[in-house]
Amino acid sequence: MSDYQSSRGWILGLIIVAAIAAGAYFLLRGSPEPTPPPAPITEPEPEPTPEVDLEPEPEPEPVPVEPAPEPEPQRELPSLNESDETARGDLLSLAPDGALGRWIVSDEVVRKWVAAVNAASTGEMMAKNRPYNNPPGELAVAEEGPTGMVLSEENYQRYDVPVRLFAMADTGKAVELYRFWYPRLSEAFGELGMRDKNFHQVFLKAIDVALAAPEADQPIQLVRPSVYFKFADPQMEKLPGVHKLMIRIGPENAARVKEKLRELKAELESMPMQNP
Repeated sequence: MSDYQSSRGWILGLIIVAAIAAGAYFLLRGSPEPTPPPAPITEPEPEPTPEVDLEPEPEPEPVPVEPAPEPEPQRELPSLNESDETARGDLLSLAPDGALGRWIVSDEVVRKWVAAVNAASTGEMMAKNRPYNNPPGELAVAEEGPTGMVLSEENYQRYDVPVRLFAMADTGKAVELYRFWYPRLSEAFGELGMRDKNFHQVFLKAIDVALAAPEADQPIQLVRPSVYFKFADPQMEKLPGVHKLMIRIGPENAARVKEKLRELKAELESMPMQNP
């Protein structure tokens, strides 16, 4: 074989090898690999909540139930003959610190108050066996005026303390005590022998008498024809004893007493009528 043929054969072989290589290349590259589908997006599973051992909540402690207060035992009403200490104690409870002690008698308390109220319902004042003590001191008189004697304003001051205590008394409590003691008040009233009325009616009548007391012009002229002083005005001297007392305690004290009596009367009138 000549060099030309040898060279030609080498070139031809080279071309064949190149063609085979190219074909193999294009064969391999001609069918592109399919693009793999995108991986499905999956939601991440929630992480499990870590279990925590919780201590059980303590049960609330039971609230102690306070027992209902026992009703106060009903007071026992003493007999009339054994009532003095209890009745006086109830009267003293109407003012603080036993301030009424010097004014309230300690014997036959219920009977004396009933008798005094009965007398007052006719306008009269009991001269003896009163259920209260009179203010200390003598009637205060000043020298002036046509008769040379007038009722001094210092006399009014003798009544300031008892009037103030009376005005300060708890009306509601006084009415409660009146209800409690009414059977004994009625019993004592029955001993007076009057069957045509009851004590409740008499008590209201006594209040009306005191409320009807007139106001006197000041200064009040006095005369002394004998041992006792009298009003110089004959019409004033003829007034019932309750009205005279309301004048002697002074206009300001009388006004306070009347105000309290109106308050007390309003409470008593709302009560049902009591039987004898």
